[in-house]
Parts: sequence; structure tokens; C-alpha cells
Amino acid sequence: MFAYIRGTLADIDDNMIILENNGVGYGISSSLNTIRQLPTIGSEIKLNTKLIPKEDSLTLYGFYEKEELKMFELLLSVSGIGPKGALAILSNMTVSDIQFAVAGGDSKAFAAAPGVGKKTAERVIIDLKDKVDVIGAFEAKITLELSGKSKAAPVSTVKEEVLEALVALGYSASNAARALDKMTITESTTTEQLLSDTLKQMSFL
Repeated sequence: MFAYIRGTLADIDDNMIILENNGVGYGISSSLNTIRQLPTIGSEIKLNTKLIPKEDSLTLYGFYEKEELKMFELLLSVSGIGPKGALAILSNMTVSDIQFAVAGGDSKAFAAAPGVGKKTAERVIIDLKDKVDVIGAFEAKITLELSGKSKAAPVSTVKEEVLEALVALGYSASNAARALDKMTITESTTTEQLLSDTLKQMSFL
């Protein structure tokens, strides 16, 4: 019904964003991740939205990035996760964090979100295991890190190869990705060199 709403940021109240459009103030529930990205009050913004109807109410949810909205919808598909739980997870973890945690079977990362118990956290792993793309998430991070550099592709390929190698060696994708994020990589870095350096880094994790 509402794919997105563009308007003036009128106010922020806890996890509620008030967005004014044509004289109407829309109360939009959101995550702390989105709220942290918002500009100053009075700025024009666009939120990607989802309307969720209940028997006695209509609640509008909105996110700065489309990827976060898509992850919100994926979390809602998990048994035992409602809008409140999905927002709690998205307030505690970024989209990439969620993708890495699912790929690595890291249920503790989800259980750290307020109101998410151990069984529900494990259910998130099971239900989303085949729905998230850890390589795609890693590529997104690489693109952000190397934005503006013309030779990003070779570096991206090296990181992907090392990530796959670490997973093949038995490391979880989430732990491998965290270790790779700490490495300094240049366009001259080889796959072999990066793998060796990352394995040394992981021995201290």
C-alpha cells in the first residue's frame, strides 16, 4: 500500500519517526539503526515502508535503506518473530551482521536482542539459512570500503576467495568475515598472503 513516504522529518520519539507529508504527520515505527542515520529535524527524508494491519490497528514501519526493510520482512517470516522482535534484532544488529550470523549459525548474536530467547534465536538460523546471502553482504561491505576506487573488483575477488577458503577449513562465516574486516588489504595483496595473515589473526580471536 505504501512503498515509501517522502516528507519532512518532524520529530523522533523513542523508536517512532514522525514524518510530515502534505500536512499529515505519519507515525512510523523503526529500528535504532535507521534512527541513527537520520539527519536533523526539518530535513527532507524518504523512508521505505511496510503497513502491517491488525484487528484493532494499522501500524506503519519504515527504514532508511531498502535492504533493512527486506530483512525486516524476512525476520517476520520466522516462526515466533513479530514486528516488535524484528525491530529489536534490527536495532541490535545491522543487515550484514544478521547475514553473517545466520551463515555462521551464531544464535547468540540474535539472543542478545531484547526479548529474543534462545529457542527463537535458533529458529531464526533455521528459517533464514537458505534465504540470506553472506557473499552478497560481504561484497556490499567491500563496495562501501572501496567506493570511488576504480580497481575494486580484484580486491573483492581476493576477499571472497579467502572467505570461502576459511569456511571450507571449518571456520564459521561470521567469524571469518569479522577477521577479514580487520585486515589491511591493497590491490597488490594476493589470496595466499591474505589467507595466511587472516589465519594468524583468527588464532588470536
